[in-house]
Amino acid sequence: MSSSSTTSSETPPLPAPGGGKGRRADVCLLLEGTWPYVRGGVSTWVHQILTSMPDVGFSVVFIGAEKSAAGAPKYDPPANLVSFHELFLFEEHDPRSEPSGNARSKLWNHAHQALRELLLSETAPQSEEEADRRLSEAFLTLSHLAAKTSFERFWSHPETWDLLQEVYVRYFEEVPFIECFWNLRFLCQPIWRLLRLTEELPDARVYHAVSTGYAGLLGALVSRSRSGSRFLLSEHGIYVRERISELLRAEWTGPAATRAVSSAGIAPLRKLWIDFFVDIGKFSYHSAGAIVSLFQRNADIQVEFGAPSDRLRIIPNGVQTERFDPIRETRRQKREADPDRQIVGFFGRVVAIKDVKTLLRAARATIDQVPGARFLLVGPTDEDPEYFVECRKLASELGIEAFVHFGGPATPEQALPEFDVMVLSSVSEGLPFAVLEAFASGMPVVSTDVGSCSELIHGRPGEESDHASAGRIVPVGDPGALAGALAELLRDRELQDELGAAGLERVRRIYTEPAIIAEYRDLYRSLTTAPSAMPPTTAGP
Repeated sequence: MSSSSTTSSETPPLPAPGGGKGRRADVCLLLEGTWPYVRGGVSTWVHQILTSMPDVGFSVVFIGAEKSAAGAPKYDPPANLVSFHELFLFEEHDPRSEPSGNARSKLWNHAHQALRELLLSETAPQSEEEADRRLSEAFLTLSHLAAKTSFERFWSHPETWDLLQEVYVRYFEEVPFIECFWNLRFLCQPIWRLLRLTEELPDARVYHAVSTGYAGLLGALVSRSRSGSRFLLSEHGIYVRERISELLRAEWTGPAATRAVSSAGIAPLRKLWIDFFVDIGKFSYHSAGAIVSLFQRNADIQVEFGAPSDRLRIIPNGVQTERFDPIRETRRQKREADPDRQIVGFFGRVVAIKDVKTLLRAARATIDQVPGARFLLVGPTDEDPEYFVECRKLASELGIEAFVHFGGPATPEQALPEFDVMVLSSVSEGLPFAVLEAFASGMPVVSTDVGSCSELIHGRPGEESDHASAGRIVPVGDPGALAGALAELLRDRELQDELGAAGLERVRRIYTEPAIIAEYRDLYRSLTTAPSAMPPTTAGP
């Protein structure tokens, strides 16, 4: 859930591309699938960054799959948003006019030579720097062609077809050609869209991608091609790890591709996609002047995926603690007025990654132990309507419809005073704002052991505090353990208050929004004043 989201139908329109009366942005945020079309999580952080630095001019580039899936904006655009651009990776665009004669021939030849060198070179790179150079030169050479040619024109070109067949014979003969063809097409098409945008991206001093993947690749390419611009990469989750997890579960590669197995024990077409995301992730890490992680465990994983450790910096999320003073007081009054109240609150999107189904199963077990327990699930239900329907059906099957209420979207002021204990049942998180908001409201949290939640609840390694724990940590996907922890806290109000005080003390010391914003402001400033870590890459005709 976002503390700053706007759900009103009267959300002001976003600035047009190239808006801001020609003003050059200080920072261009590169966002994949988040602000302004998705509530909570990373989007909360993005809106926080935008609104907390009114003197900084921002451009935003939103990268999504298709326009129809984006929906309406969920956030008000701030006054310092200079321009807003959208790139939908799987939508057709008007073909560009191509150069004629020798210029056209030279452009195509350079592009296919770059692709051939990248895909079919007999000599392996001797170092990470050499691999980066090859990838950078290939991408930037192709970007010159992409700026003038549609993807369909490129994909149907005879030399592209010849190259595709050579790639198939060398790497994928064990799977049907048609499966290889479509996988390569779906891999290349969004890259072509990115390459086309590279030369059109709004000018900025710092390009800040909030993930690796497509946003990170775009930032890496722009920083390598534009003199005087720097690239900052920050991650809330670990994009590469999340994509690998999805790809290993995916069924779209087809039965033949699933049967065929490479020496690494992974079906070849799955390995193609995994290697792609790993490689562009590493390319993004190596292109960044600085890399930010929310907490140490994620930073360690970034290093495993190729991030240079000397560029890493830990900056957590933060909240405006003063905002929660009246929330905390309202909650205290409500609890005093109803000393027998036993409400478990969930504050987030009703989507699969939050594992609401495990929460519902835990609710059944909790109610069996604590008959007075009630569950209030607050947050958007429209982001995955099918999953929400499944959750409602499961609640009915478990016989807990009278004990569980789906409240829909709400602000912290509306939701948090109603909770005695907050629960987080997610299968994946970074550093969730919901936990920080619960702490700032003086309530304990029971969470699965994901992301930074253990660190939030039990403290950082070596942290000194009068209160060691602010809640309980349980395994992912274990409704019995989740129910046991909830029942323990619901039965003991003094324990709730003790754990809630620990969380409040922790968030005040470590996770305040002004301190976090100051760190990013310093980071933006240092990037614009420090010399570039690498010279711009020049490639193409």
